[in-house]
Amino acid sequence: MARALEATAPEGRSGGMIVAAVVFAALAAILLFVALQSRGGGGGSSSAVADTSVVVAKQDIAVNTRLTAEMLEVRSVPSDEARIGVYASTQGLIGLPARYPIQSGDQITASKIGVEAIRDEKDIALVLSKGMRAVGVKATEINAVGGLLLPGNHVDIIAVFGQETGGIDKAVTVLQNVEVLGVAQEAQEPVPAASDGTEGDAAAISGQRPDGVERQPSARSVTLAVTPDQAQLLAALQAQADVQIFLSLRSVDDTDVPALNETNLLPFHSPPIQTPQ
Repeated sequence: MARALEATAPEGRSGGMIVAAVVFAALAAILLFVALQSRGGGGGSSSAVADTSVVVAKQDIAVNTRLTAEMLEVRSVPSDEARIGVYASTQGLIGLPARYPIQSGDQITASKIGVEAIRDEKDIALVLSKGMRAVGVKATEINAVGGLLLPGNHVDIIAVFGQETGGIDKAVTVLQNVEVLGVAQEAQEPVPAASDGTEGDAAAISGQRPDGVERQPSARSVTLAVTPDQAQLLAALQAQADVQIFLSLRSVDDTDVPALNETNLLPFHSPPIQTPQ
């Protein structure tokens, strides 16, 4: 009898383990089902984010181009991928101009669309903000950053005074963070006025660098956007025979206006100190 019990005991333990494994597998399946149902919102849907309709470009669209039905299409995208100010329908977009170059597949938003196309793309007056003036300064390859300036750059303006004007040779930064409207005949092009100003600074941009613009190392003038007072200052400086103007290029994200002192050559003009013999 003892031998019989010893022989059947392992088999009983194996059977119990199989039953326990089946129970645990069933519990895991139930928990997985509940988790999937919760993630799907309980409605059997496999997507947690609803889709929305957006208008996108079917082709590349150049700036100032009036939109046509052939250029646009409506696509369905997840709501969290829709841009701010996007259009859900092409209705109302046909005939409006693009404010910026739009690439194929880009969503069409209010900041990219203007109210009316620019009739004269070369009219630099349309680039100026209200209250600003366009003033030209004399340029050479030396004083205009080696001829590397482009429309849309920002510069500081340094005036170098000779002894006849200031009594001493000195350099003074007279203006900072000034926008370059044009270099020679290469100039910014006006941007159509925004159809909707809800997207902040992007809607306020009035000009942009045209495609294919080239640097002008032989340019004899640079046109700057300044206030009326600054325009008078630049005119007065250029009227002085012994004053030279230099343009100092800023990096694209530098808008700081630090306080700067003049630099003069007085230490170099002073006579050397004589030591007693």
